[in-house]
Amino acid sequence: MPGFSRFLSIANKMAAVAASIGLVQVLTIASSLAQSSNPRSLDELYKIRDRLVTQLEQPASPSPEPTLLSGLVPFAGNSQEKLVQQLQEVEVQILVEQRANDNLQQAVRLANRAVETGGKSNQSIESSQQTQFLWHQALNNLQEVPQNSFLAPLTASKAQEYRENLTVATSQVQQAKSDFLAEVARSSGLSNEASIGICHLSRECVNLRGDVPPISPASLIKVPIAVALMQKLDKEKISLNHEVFVDPGNFTEDSSTKILSRRNYPVQLLLEEMIDRSSNIATNQLIDYLGSDYINQFLENRGYQVTRVNFKLMGEKTMPANPGSGPNRVTANELTEMMVQIYNGETPGAKLLVETLNQQYDRALGFAALKGSKAQWLGEKTGENSLVLGTTLAMNIDGEAYVMTVIDSRTSGDLQIRKSIAKIADYISNNPSF
Repeated sequence: MPGFSRFLSIANKMAAVAASIGLVQVLTIASSLAQSSNPRSLDELYKIRDRLVTQLEQPASPSPEPTLLSGLVPFAGNSQEKLVQQLQEVEVQILVEQRANDNLQQAVRLANRAVETGGKSNQSIESSQQTQFLWHQALNNLQEVPQNSFLAPLTASKAQEYRENLTVATSQVQQAKSDFLAEVARSSGLSNEASIGICHLSRECVNLRGDVPPISPASLIKVPIAVALMQKLDKEKISLNHEVFVDPGNFTEDSSTKILSRRNYPVQLLLEEMIDRSSNIATNQLIDYLGSDYINQFLENRGYQVTRVNFKLMGEKTMPANPGSGPNRVTANELTEMMVQIYNGETPGAKLLVETLNQQYDRALGFAALKGSKAQWLGEKTGENSLVLGTTLAMNIDGEAYVMTVIDSRTSGDLQIRKSIAKIADYISNNPSF
């Protein structure tokens, strides 16, 4: 069968072409085929291929004798060459659809396993993570289906469904991982109002009431002020040596600061006194220097939905002039994320902020809690007033960096906060994939 032998030769050449061309070329050829013959299924493609093969197996027609007219009108081309080109396009589209179908079927199998795994009672962290992984892999398979495949519309609807299921599975993993925090809070003596947020710098996070704002952020609000300050200095190319006049209206009681009113100070010194010595005078002056509107717009632009700076800080008795309007707000989760950005170097002036947090004078909470443990203290900012007590700190455990924030009502004291920090550090040390 000479015709069939000729077809095998053609088919082998086409297979080599299909194997050598890249995805862009495959999709271009497939798009060309779709526009020319408009097939709607893999079965239709098989039928088109069979028809083309049959046509190619027919004996080739002899070329017509040249005439005067053929000399004036160009010959339209060899019909066999056109058939070969069409067959190549069909084979490429079949390859695309077969791969699309394989990916879709694999995605469905993974999704079925995810449903089965996620439906089991008494979910452990491991089983929750397995469910999350299966939904993630199922989505990856759907993303391998080309947009011009016959299966693209079905794939799009399934991708939306799988994304929603992945979100639920991720939430369940976080909840499973966070369950230990309730026991930590209880055994440490924290109140039912305590909020805790913990993140590895890769942003693997757990929390206990981490999105619930405490009644007051106290001096913890100084961290977002510091971050907003570094943003302004970086954006406006302002030197750290730029001097700022401390207005007497920003005076209030400070226990250990060296900042006095009616004097000029470099902006870097005001920053360091705000964090290291928790100076309220320096804080109030920096709020004026930046403006609450600037700080809050910056926070909003960075995605912080709760954290806002609306009111200046005061000591035991003296209220600063023009104190502001409305409460300051923060959450353990947002403060932890802010610290993650600092220690990841994702915010302007991160190096200086890390150095400043490492120099904090008050070391009665996080520093004291981690002393003698497997965790290495990296830096901290504490906050305390008559309503709340809390800290946000960075630590290193077995070469991995974590950020932790613990905030509680003033019914808890230093001892309870230290106990919770020590227990959490110990848990992480024994469960590095917490």
